[in-house]
Amino acid sequence: MRHARGFTLLELLISLVLMSLVSLGVYGALGFGANALERGISRSLENQRVRAALSLIVRKLKSAYPLMLLVDGERLVYFFGDEEELRFVASADRPEIGGLEKVSYFIKEEDGEYGLWMQISAPTLPADLIEEREGSLYLEAEVLSDVDELVWEYFGQRQNEDEEAWHESWNGEEEPKLPQAVRLSWRATPPSPSNRGGIPNEWQIEVPIQVQDPVSELQRTPQNRRRSRGRR
Repeated sequence: MRHARGFTLLELLISLVLMSLVSLGVYGALGFGANALERGISRSLENQRVRAALSLIVRKLKSAYPLMLLVDGERLVYFFGDEEELRFVASADRPEIGGLEKVSYFIKEEDGEYGLWMQISAPTLPADLIEEREGSLYLEAEVLSDVDELVWEYFGQRQNEDEEAWHESWNGEEEPKLPQAVRLSWRATPPSPSNRGGIPNEWQIEVPIQVQDPVSELQRTPQNRRRSRGRR
């Protein structure tokens, strides 16, 4: 009778080593795929969030209104912008409020990180704008987080210039009208541990302003109205 030959200790050890190597390879491949999927989902959610924020900015800019004020005999349009901040008047989104609202965008630092913040004050009256008063509805929220670089630019023809061009600032006291377009350039790195390579997100939008010139009838503050009545 012939006896069945069993595995030797050496063969058993070799089999265990091969099985371990195969298991490690499969585990590594699964882990790599899971991490790639997680990074893709995180990047997709971040892109969706940024697109929603930029869509909000576009909607506000398109509803900008060239409100003209008369202050101490000087005419101005409430629109003030430089490379980092922007303030203007827009049509209110909420039907229950109506009228106009003051919209402000500015850079704010929190815990060493910079973000683009938005303030909305409504309803807004001419006297409120001149005296820097806020309306009954006051909201402040972060629009874009982890901002590495953000620049506002303004397109139009100034009074002392012959051609239209992009400008670093736009002052409604010097230019009693709105710019023809506003451009926002933004760059940020998503705060994700998987993106330590520093691959930046870069966005740029150009928003045309639908109405640049103010209406002929000036909006006056109560002080100016009292002065006008006193001169009659």
